[in-house]
Amino acid sequence: MAHRRTFHWIAPLFVLIMIASLAPAPAPARAVSERPIMAFYYPWWETSDWTYAKMSDLPAPQYSGGDDEVLKRHIQQADAAGIDALICTWFGPDEDRLNKRCRRIMDLAQQMGSPLQFAIIPDQSAWDSLKSVDSLTRALAVLKSDFMSRSNYLTFQGKSVVFWFYPPSLGGLDTWKQLRSQADPNHEQYWFGGTDNFSFLDVYDALYYFDITWEAKPGAAMSSYAGRLAKYNQANNQSRPFVATVMPGYDDIKFRGGHARDRQNGDYYRGTWQTAIDRNAQAVVLTSFNEFFEGSHIEPSEQYGDLYLRLTKELSDNFRAQVGQQPAPVPTAAPVPPTSTCQNFPETGFQVCGRILEYWRQNGGLPVFGYPIGPQQSVLIEGKPFQAQEFERNRLELHPENARPYDVLLGRLGADVLAKQGRDWQQFPKLVGMPGGCRFFPETGHTLCEPFLSYWQSHGLEFDGSPGYSSGESLALFGLPLSDPQTEVLSDGRTYTVQWFERARFESHPENAPPYDVLLGLLGVETKK
Repeated sequence: MAHRRTFHWIAPLFVLIMIASLAPAPAPARAVSERPIMAFYYPWWETSDWTYAKMSDLPAPQYSGGDDEVLKRHIQQADAAGIDALICTWFGPDEDRLNKRCRRIMDLAQQMGSPLQFAIIPDQSAWDSLKSVDSLTRALAVLKSDFMSRSNYLTFQGKSVVFWFYPPSLGGLDTWKQLRSQADPNHEQYWFGGTDNFSFLDVYDALYYFDITWEAKPGAAMSSYAGRLAKYNQANNQSRPFVATVMPGYDDIKFRGGHARDRQNGDYYRGTWQTAIDRNAQAVVLTSFNEFFEGSHIEPSEQYGDLYLRLTKELSDNFRAQVGQQPAPVPTAAPVPPTSTCQNFPETGFQVCGRILEYWRQNGGLPVFGYPIGPQQSVLIEGKPFQAQEFERNRLELHPENARPYDVLLGRLGADVLAKQGRDWQQFPKLVGMPGGCRFFPETGHTLCEPFLSYWQSHGLEFDGSPGYSSGESLALFGLPLSDPQTEVLSDGRTYTVQWFERARFESHPENAPPYDVLLGLLGVETKK
């Protein structure tokens, strides 16, 4: 989610006529589905924003987000495309510009007789005056009295909806618990939290991904997440809904030097929707209606015309036809596959089978281990033969002499890569004293601080069935730190802050939007070079 200041436009008349032809009048009334399709919406645009110097594409026509005719056009377009609700970015009641625009678009939708609903996402990550429990509590009180009282404010499972983006910008789990106890102690609202840290389900009612385009295969991130959610629900006797994210593509290279995901003439978008169908999603979030700095827009544009509005109509109709009107089921854990089960990965040409596949699926899948880069085969580990398989980020080893879950162990690829490079980790420099908010590991003498500490704490191997990850579970996945954060030039020739662990290398990628600003190094690939 990019953040804005202020912007102005003069729209070509012929483009206005073209856009008007898409939705000449408010669509017929459509009841909001029990499985709503909700799109992130940004009212902050001004005409001075629009430039190819910072964007890969521009809207057609260019506009100011405070203009009534623009807001009416967006209402018509979203409604015609089959979107149930727009999630309006809001900087709180004291920031006049977005506060007025979120209110105004709701007013206009009611005047037009549109069935479109609206929810609010208070963006504490971008607006300093919201970055405290007390200020957010006050803002939510205004949100409840001035927005949720309206007939076109979105509800889910009978409760008014609030979205949250990038939780660490406010604080950890305890901070969020404090906010919920002050602002909504009886859980009268439905909170969607933008994280895949399951411990936050102690605060939020459901989780979602904002960006899934870090995976080249559309829907891969969602498939992995759906499996982990099913496991959480079974272990905790819960029925938290699977919220699928759909995206046409992404490109913030010009804006922040981040990453790009090609739209493939609509095929990437289709693939993300198919995953929502295949996984029987109970809600869909669309990133986004009109985020141009990040190139995830479906709004008509100079590069794509109205293609993605038309695709959204087609794909949202298809979603509703296949799953959208069915009763929402209680999620169950993914079945444990028999030993003969295999999954082919055309991305690398290898398959994963049996116990290794089960372990791969249950403990993070693609984001944690990556794709297979070799077959399962016998390898010598400390002088003894074991069945093992190499993945992009680690090596999974079968140890049938151990009881579950220790019958599959991870290779010490962090230590192996350092040894291959001729680097003695015991000679790495160490911090003098321990900074506040960090964790010290006396076993190796190294310290773990932000942003790597939060990543370490929010990932691990699931051993005890409890929500979140214990220190032991995180340690089982990554091992002990072998270095403090240090600057290194990686294989792409760029300089990064990294930290080495026994089984991983954490890399800081500030060019990526959180939570993808910390990535794991491709150590499995590097051991094969």
